Amino acid sequence: MKRTVILSPAHPDWAGPQADPALCRRLTGHLAARLREYTEEGIAPVDILQDGLVTARITGVDADRAVQALARRRVFCQNQDGVLLFSIGADTSFEDLDYVQAVVAELLE
Repeated sequence: MKRTVILSPAHPDWAGPQADPALCRRLTGHLAARLREYTEEGIAPVDILQDGLVTARITGVDADRAVQALARRRVFCQNQDGVLLFSIGADTSFEDLDYVQAVVAELLE
């Protein structure tokens, strides 16, 4: 079964924000760190807006097209002012975020 990762409050199946502040902080840092591993390849900048919200830009890839490409791979996020916005929800796991890293990295190929 394919993994589905919903990191967008606009998605009807988003579970709402992460209720545990400590876990939310760790998940946020985990996603930012995973995406930053690809800084040299073109995922930059990666910013933490606040616990639960991470933004990233993929060099040479329009954010709308990136959102669509990720959705085809069952990763749902948003375009906010030309950058990808990932909103960590109550159902988000560390494994989900590792999957997000792999799928976003595929866009660099």
